[in-house]
Amino acid sequence: MAVTEDFYYVEGNTSVKNLVKTLVKEITQNAGIYKWDLVVPASIDDIGSNGTPKTINLITDGSTTSVVPTTIEVPQQNDTCILKTSTSYGKTFYVKIERTSRELTKAENAIIQTFVSEHKYYNGAVYVDRTDAQVLELLYGKNSTNGFTNQYEEYVAALSAPQALNNIRFQICDSLNSGGTDINIDSKIQKEYNFRLAWYRNLPSTIKDWLPVQYWISMTKDAINLILRGDPSADVAPYKNYLASYAYIGGLKPVEDSAFTDDIYNFGITTSSDIEPNYSNLYGERTATGVTDVCMIANKIGMPYQPHYPAFYATNPFMDKCNVEGSRWDHKKHQFSDITVVHPVDMERGKMINVLVGDASSIFDGDKLIYMKDTDSEENYKKFKITAPFNFLNNSANINYCIAIRCYKTSE
Repeated sequence: MAVTEDFYYVEGNTSVKNLVKTLVKEITQNAGIYKWDLVVPASIDDIGSNGTPKTINLITDGSTTSVVPTTIEVPQQNDTCILKTSTSYGKTFYVKIERTSRELTKAENAIIQTFVSEHKYYNGAVYVDRTDAQVLELLYGKNSTNGFTNQYEEYVAALSAPQALNNIRFQICDSLNSGGTDINIDSKIQKEYNFRLAWYRNLPSTIKDWLPVQYWISMTKDAINLILRGDPSADVAPYKNYLASYAYIGGLKPVEDSAFTDDIYNFGITTSSDIEPNYSNLYGERTATGVTDVCMIANKIGMPYQPHYPAFYATNPFMDKCNVEGSRWDHKKHQFSDITVVHPVDMERGKMINVLVGDASSIFDGDKLIYMKDTDSEENYKKFKITAPFNFLNNSANINYCIAIRCYKTSE
């Protein structure tokens, strides 16, 4: 019996600090004939390296003060890269991965708003303007009648928020800019429109970038299936903060052999997030989120960044179910099926590669599922339940289902 395994599979663990570099190394170096290419930076050694500190000027109106420092330097780690793949159809696509600054807390947003609002005050007769320097002095506590007690430090901390510890961002494109240094999307749009992949909800302030993250990758030249899971050791009962998240990056295989050739725009992405995705209308009212749908580069006739939705065999999600052993009628098998991707106008477009979906009952994460066991057509999969609250199964026939990604027969 010769089982064909025409893909690359790996599982491992790393830290948040080294996550981007580790993933890129697996995808662009260790994947053999299925590897993708690193475009930016020029060397993988530049990923994760300490870059030039970012200088932030706290004063932008030309005013001065000797009471407090007016510039701060924020350490920077280079966790931004661009990968490239050429699909089976000979078309090239690009994926940008970035670990950006973390989101600000409510208190940090409040102190930034305070800085803005304190530029104008009422002196009992008229409204008077303050300079940036005067507001900084006020936050520091100098001549303050507003009860400020060195909120200057809080303001500086808000402006110098470190890189995120619980998520990375993805973007997809079919071309680079003229200099070949970035994807061909305006930088302002990139900040607003990207796809968040998160492995934790809330982290205490004592957790740093040594936080462990587990990963599972199953990939070909056409598509990557990626699972990330934050280490439960940093969580406590009831263990609702650590997440198992899923990302699919790549193209689709045809629903049937005679289908119209899908090559020009056949590349998409879906991720999983701890927070609600951005609902953008940059590409029309039906702009994909890339989180609660599958965002494709474009639909059949070129409408960009269109949402597509998963379709598959499923039972009623409200079925009163208590399955403890698979099917009693069918040798205790578990029903899993292909995921067909559907557009609201184009309808059935294609199937996701090397991933299945099915009932999560009575199987644990990491359990192996075997299709056509002991035959030349045998395929092996590992099951995972997506616990990130926002994911593409939210808009499916059964939100309680799980996924299974292709793995080697020899995988434990």
